[in-house]
Amino acid sequence: MKKLIQIEWIKIKKLNSVKIILAIYMALIPLAMLGMNAFFERLNTKLKLFPTSETMFSFPNIWNLVTYSASFFNLLLAVVVIILATNEFSNRTLRQHVIDGLTKRQVIASKFIVILFFSMVATAYVFIIGTIFGLSQGKGLDWYTNVHYIGLFFVQTLCYFGLAFLLSVLLTRPAVTIVLFYGVLFVEAVVGIFLPESVYAFMPMNNISKLTPLPFFREILMSNPGPKDPHKFYILDMWQVAVLSLLYMGVFYAIALFRLNRKDL
Repeated sequence: MKKLIQIEWIKIKKLNSVKIILAIYMALIPLAMLGMNAFFERLNTKLKLFPTSETMFSFPNIWNLVTYSASFFNLLLAVVVIILATNEFSNRTLRQHVIDGLTKRQVIASKFIVILFFSMVATAYVFIIGTIFGLSQGKGLDWYTNVHYIGLFFVQTLCYFGLAFLLSVLLTRPAVTIVLFYGVLFVEAVVGIFLPESVYAFMPMNNISKLTPLPFFREILMSNPGPKDPHKFYILDMWQVAVLSLLYMGVFYAIALFRLNRKDL
């Protein structure tokens, strides 16, 4: 295991593109949170829909806000997975590792270790950012409530990375894979416009995105006058969303593993 990690680390630290994407990712998350807060405050001047900044950035609400804000940039971080995975095929390093003495199983396992590592790093960073913003409000007594959103964010990260890895294994070319990855997201979103919510709720990317819901949307929906039907927007409960996302994640990685096992490295 240690040897596999060392090999992967040597390859990762040589890629400037990966460093740039990671730096952008780390900068954008806190900026997105501040930008979202400014947007909500602007809406509040007319509609009074969202809580105050102090409420949104305090525990426990910060966990929903930080994971929702960071979820969009998981799609950026997925490009790192695509770059690393497709480089293995274009540079034929997978074959070289086998020639150098690693087993095929070890070579494949190293790819999953990298994905798990980046998922953990992203989740840890989001947790740290959420903690900093929450403590900045001076109210840290309720930090553990809603912290489950961090776990849901971790699952979401693994899901997006799983799709990116699967497409990388199938296509092996970085540019084509990146275009198709974002194409899948776009096409599903467009198709979802014409589908009943009862069907669209089960679509892979839509379901995975629901792991980090828009903060306070349910509360706003229920507080407005008139008929209240949250099931119109929330067909599935959160535990059902999580289970279905795990199933999709399993499918992504299972197909990728099957393809790698059958592939001539």
